[in-house]
Amino acid sequence: MPKQLTITYIANIRLPTEKAHGIQIMKTCEALVSQGTDVELVVPKRHNTIKEDPFDFYGGERNFTIKRLWSLDAIWWSMPAFLKKIAFWKQSAAFAFNAWRYIKKSNPSPFRRGQGEVLIEAKAETPSPPPPIRGRTGDLVLYTRDLFLALILPKENLFYEVHWLPEKVPWYHKRAYKRAKGLIVISDGIKNDLIKLGISETKICVARDAVERKQFQLNITKEGARKKIGLPTGQKIVVYTGHLYDWKGANVLAEAVRLLSADIQVYLVGGINEDVKRFKAAYQLPNLHIVGWRKHEEMPLWLRAADTLVLPNSAKSRIGAQDTSPLKLFEYMMAGRPIVAADLPAIREVLTEDMAELVKPDDPARLALGIKAALERKELSANRVAVAQEKVRDCTWDKRAKQIIDFIFVVK
Repeated sequence: MPKQLTITYIANIRLPTEKAHGIQIMKTCEALVSQGTDVELVVPKRHNTIKEDPFDFYGGERNFTIKRLWSLDAIWWSMPAFLKKIAFWKQSAAFAFNAWRYIKKSNPSPFRRGQGEVLIEAKAETPSPPPPIRGRTGDLVLYTRDLFLALILPKENLFYEVHWLPEKVPWYHKRAYKRAKGLIVISDGIKNDLIKLGISETKICVARDAVERKQFQLNITKEGARKKIGLPTGQKIVVYTGHLYDWKGANVLAEAVRLLSADIQVYLVGGINEDVKRFKAAYQLPNLHIVGWRKHEEMPLWLRAADTLVLPNSAKSRIGAQDTSPLKLFEYMMAGRPIVAADLPAIREVLTEDMAELVKPDDPARLALGIKAALERKELSANRVAVAQEKVRDCTWDKRAKQIIDFIFVVK
């Protein structure tokens, strides 16, 4: 690495959170430090029913700092949807403004001449480029995955990690893409759409999500994992992990259960309380088990306990079909179990037919057939597992962090 960076990662999230973005942000910060950067994660102070220390909750290394800033916290789950949306935008704006003030206070007048380190002596007749903002141990990079922050933070060393694009991209999204120094995206689908919007390809880095190998390479048998989490040892078990949003296709899997024989038990592991209640009311099937949210440290046991793992993303939304890079996909691949997945562009960026049973999306009948095939074709499934495990060896957080840092040095 030619020069060290200080990265201030600013994220408008509850921390800890039961949602996957908390895992992704914490693992990214941890890996960036492991690659030689100095990282500070800046998050809002918000009401949180989860009281654990974030490092204990996620089981990561304490190798970066977490700074909490005041935020207008007026979001309550019992609110009507339209009020919740208004409260969210108010909270986002308040936190973004506070984050801007924090950066300005930490680096006073960073863009005026005479501040910081001048790397190139400009000629008298040529306007001088702004000097770099200085962090604790190197040039300061501002990093975020939040739209509001990408719109108001100082743009000179701003990197914006984009996880989705709206179906119709409004002007303020385009402004955020254009003002950032570089864009880190999680799929080729997002990259291609950004290029169509006029963003230079050289400004975009595709860095898909990843997995922590040691966490998902358990030295435990399927039966041992089932005993630890209280699952039956003599039945065929199918597992889905993640939230129950429509675009994730969990409802398609629930409908597919109606077409599976009674000896196949399906477990949906994840979801916020209101979605779990909705699913339990809608799908009262003897072989469908809606488990609800579990801590991420428990996920390796659920995956190890399964005979087959399902990734049923929906093609009805852009994020599910072409934008996403599901954490669970890489965890499934590392777990060493047969995978049944929706055949979608976002999934195809990682999986091929020699790694998984790919089925038509949004089709419960096809999904049910795919699950049966994965369970019955044991030799084919075993071959696919081996190929998937070999492919996922390179999909680590450390390699992703190195890719991001290399990109930062190229474009900054």
